[in-house]
Amino acid sequence: MPSKKITWPSEGDLKIAESPEVIHLCRVLIGLRRLSRSGEPPSLSGVSMTRATHKLVDVLLTVEARVAVLRTQLTDGTATPAAQRDFADQVEEAVDLIRSHADDTDAGIVAASRHLLHTE
Repeated sequence: MPSKKITWPSEGDLKIAESPEVIHLCRVLIGLRRLSRSGEPPSLSGVSMTRATHKLVDVLLTVEARVAVLRTQLTDGTATPAAQRDFADQVEEAVDLIRSHADDTDAGIVAASRHLLHTE
């Protein structure tokens, strides 16, 4: 019996992957992975991130990539209503995660980002 599991990338995903925006995003993500050292969250702009903040940034990068895919699908008319609803659900989860992270930071559960001192 054939599997009902959706395999990725699908044929449609491969067509979208040729989009310049997706190619650029992939290059940015590869660059960010190279910057990370020994499992530590990468330091961007001299700001040290906690693991919780790093996870939030990863979620936002994923949402950003999905936005590019959905935008392309809407532009070329291939976006299905189900795909749009699935994306909306994921965005709602990301919004909840952002609010939760902000609340945890206010409560002191998650340390606020701090600027690193650069000395020569």
